[in-house]
Amino acid sequence: MRIAVLGLGLGVSCLLVGAQRVGLLGCGEASRDTAYRDALIAQGLTVAWTTPYYEFNAASLLSLCDVVVLAPVQNYYDMPVSGQWALESWVRGGGGLVTVEWTLWSRTNGSLFVGLRDLLPATATRFHQQREVRYALRVYDPVLSAGLAASLSLGFLKETHIQARAGAIVFYASDYASDSAGIVGWQVVSGRIISLSIAPGAVSGEELTNPTVARLLANAVRWVAGDACTPAQGDANRDGCIDDADLLQVLFAFGATGTNEADVNCDEVVDDADLLEVLFQFGAGC
Repeated sequence: MRIAVLGLGLGVSCLLVGAQRVGLLGCGEASRDTAYRDALIAQGLTVAWTTPYYEFNAASLLSLCDVVVLAPVQNYYDMPVSGQWALESWVRGGGGLVTVEWTLWSRTNGSLFVGLRDLLPATATRFHQQREVRYALRVYDPVLSAGLAASLSLGFLKETHIQARAGAIVFYASDYASDSAGIVGWQVVSGRIISLSIAPGAVSGEELTNPTVARLLANAVRWVAGDACTPAQGDANRDGCIDDADLLQVLFAFGATGTNEADVNCDEVVDDADLLEVLFQFGAGC
């Protein structure tokens, strides 16, 4: 397995300015899968298709999406071997994969997802239902951390104690235990994978209406898609409030090209369009 470690200075062009296309491998329970779909769509993503993970064996579906979110959350069936092989090959060829808590737990402590074992960036040990899951930033990434604070309160969620494998990056740590990872990612050949220690939707679909949880999930999708530019809706400094600070950031960077936080519309140039977007959104989130 050839693994390329991703660092803070990773230079990747903005591949997609529009909405990322997501394939959702859900748990097969309509209410939970709908909650995932709604959360992704509300974050500006496009859900290309949804199918239960334990029925997935159609490699042709993968050509319709940029990222697959694997969110079994509660069922205890395995994914068909043909589906696992197709998913692994697709990721190695440049696809993006986001997994939640139950995938890592069942891979490490059961005999499921054997075909995905080389893709997953972390291993899992004990499991617990946390009254208040808290994440703390360890490695800043402009896509994964966009619009999020350095300390995140995620509410009542199921969580597994996970630890990063050698070569993987712990972007956020969890307070589950002193050595707990919260969000772990890496690159395998041409594809990216990110794993979360939590399973939003495992207790209730309402968990996905938490704006921090939903933003975290959407950011993970954009990160594995290699999207180095996330449209900011006028929030140049990604602090959740469009105000004078954002206006000044765009003005000071005016005329800059390439990757720049002041390029709020992701067209690789800071110009009148970015300035107008800040002005149109001025006061939002404050």
